[in-house]
Amino acid sequence: MDSRITRLRHRYKGLSRVAAAINDLYIYGVYPQNFPYLTDQLEKSKDLVKIELTNVKKEMEILEGIILDDEEPTDPLRT
Repeated sequence: MDSRITRLRHRYKGLSRVAAAINDLYIYGVYPQNFPYLTDQLEKSKDLVKIELTNVKKEMEILEGIILDDEEPTDPLRT
């Protein structure tokens, strides 16, 4: 299980770097005016990366026991 958490952390770090690199393209002169199709596709890709980041983070939290696998949070005082 530790190796799975380690792999998920590496995946999260890599996906975060991809999203940051897409955000930083303007530093290198890649603007929507210069490359409209490319920047459009990269923005769509960044949205997909964000979804994967959310999924990986949730899976890491479940494996680390931070949150339960249930969709609804439980309150032991309400039972």
